[in-house]
Amino acid sequence: MSAYTLLVRHLLGPAFDALRGTRTMARLSQLERLQWQSPERIREAQSQHLRRLVAGSCDRFPQYRRLLEEQGLRPEDIRGVDDLRGLPCLTRAMMQRLFESLRAEQVSDRPLRPGVTGGTTGERLSYYSSREERLTCAHARWLLSLEWTGARLGEQHLSLRQGPSRRRAGPVRLLDLLNLKLQRLDRIDTLTVVPGTLPALAGHIRRTRPHSIFAYPSTLTLLAAYLNDHAISCPDVTVVCVGGERLYERQRTLLQQVFGSEPCVRYGSNELHSVAAHCEAHGGLHIHADDFIIEVVDDEGNPLPPGKRGRILATSLHNDAMPFIRYDTGDIGALMSSACPCGRGLPMLHTLIGRTVERLRGPDGRSTDAMDLDVGRFLPHGVVQHQLVQTGIDRFDLYSIPCASPVEPSWEQAVRSLSGAIAAAVGSSPQIELHLVDDIAMSPSGKRLPFISQVCPATARTEPDRQ
Repeated sequence: MSAYTLLVRHLLGPAFDALRGTRTMARLSQLERLQWQSPERIREAQSQHLRRLVAGSCDRFPQYRRLLEEQGLRPEDIRGVDDLRGLPCLTRAMMQRLFESLRAEQVSDRPLRPGVTGGTTGERLSYYSSREERLTCAHARWLLSLEWTGARLGEQHLSLRQGPSRRRAGPVRLLDLLNLKLQRLDRIDTLTVVPGTLPALAGHIRRTRPHSIFAYPSTLTLLAAYLNDHAISCPDVTVVCVGGERLYERQRTLLQQVFGSEPCVRYGSNELHSVAAHCEAHGGLHIHADDFIIEVVDDEGNPLPPGKRGRILATSLHNDAMPFIRYDTGDIGALMSSACPCGRGLPMLHTLIGRTVERLRGPDGRSTDAMDLDVGRFLPHGVVQHQLVQTGIDRFDLYSIPCASPVEPSWEQAVRSLSGAIAAAVGSSPQIELHLVDDIAMSPSGKRLPFISQVCPATARTEPDRQ
């Protein structure tokens, strides 16, 4: 560690906690110890948190108590992790109704922090986080995730993600700015990362020489392709971390080539914040198990064994502002049974994560997860930016940004090969119209989605929401 990182960890960080009234550094120390506990001890701690969470949620939220009563349950019936399967799954629609009831009760005098999801899964959600969850627990998880990749608090860090709300002002805003300065965290709104701004961003990275970068894969790949195509040298970045989208093999190769390090993956969301992440072993994703219980279930809500893909349900163990209990994230993935060679006792989530709404559909009812179709491997070598849009049962638009010097196969061959792969997956005879473009349209949250279905209205293309 450098002298500054030691200063931040042991003096400046705790002093800032005292100023803000949080305990982030103490929570980080706690998580650092807990990660090495046995799986049995971690599960026991989860059960303790769960009992407190369910009892408190039933006391504070009459709607949630009624949901349990409809299942014939009382709070005291939930004694451990295995009892979760008896609780109802909470959809975004159910959580939105709960949010409306909370807002109707005039919660402005409570220490809650409002937020809204980006809408990538097709349905936006307004929610509340407790101040403890957002400013202490979530921030400590983020710092622990950094440590897993080899980065440290106080090292120069660049974040390319959706910008924070600009409505905050006064002392709160000043504390936010002080926090960024303390961490040496440079934050750039991903919605501003477009072809016209890439030269300035490249210059910024060359000047600041960040130790670590976090971004959506599509955003960072756009920058990496620009650097590569224009033969612009880039200082090595010790830690490259991506999240919010699937990382495809071509993207991984390009990012490692340009920035000099193997990309790490992080999984989370606006409403849950950091949930799981890679460690230095680059295996599966370690779940932050003292803060979450993650289940993978079938369409009826029944738990699936490790290795079997299904819907991801998350129980947030320390957010007392809203009961995210068996919350349907809209994501699909699989748990892992194997332990990580790093020795941590935390449960593992498979790196391959998609969304329930991202499915290709065929004329006979067959469908397949879009994340199982790696479009990039059919395209000319060097092409790393693309988007497939299903506009009808047998019609697709393929948008792609051509690279500076494309290599075989030709675009005609690529379209034929992709058409054959889609036909094999969903039983159609697809017609694919190719569009070579300068940029891929962003979603409201700043992501360049690799697949959009207009067959399912929930995933139809929308204009970016810059609010």
